Amino acid sequence: MIDPEKVTLQVAPANLNVLYNADYALVMAGALMSVIPLIVVFLFGARHFLRDLAAGAMKM
Repeated sequence: MIDPEKVTLQVAPANLNVLYNADYALVMAGALMSVIPLIVVFLFGARHFLRDLAAGAMKM
């Protein structure tokens, strides 16, 4: 990643750490912001996944 404006979501919180002075509140806020989309996708997808899993388990 040469361009700092085009880093991935996983690399961005790691860049918030400075060599000797880490602002942990900023790092934790960045980690939270990167996890929220994953939680939202999981909450919407889990219902469909479990429904399809239960439908596949039924004998016809």
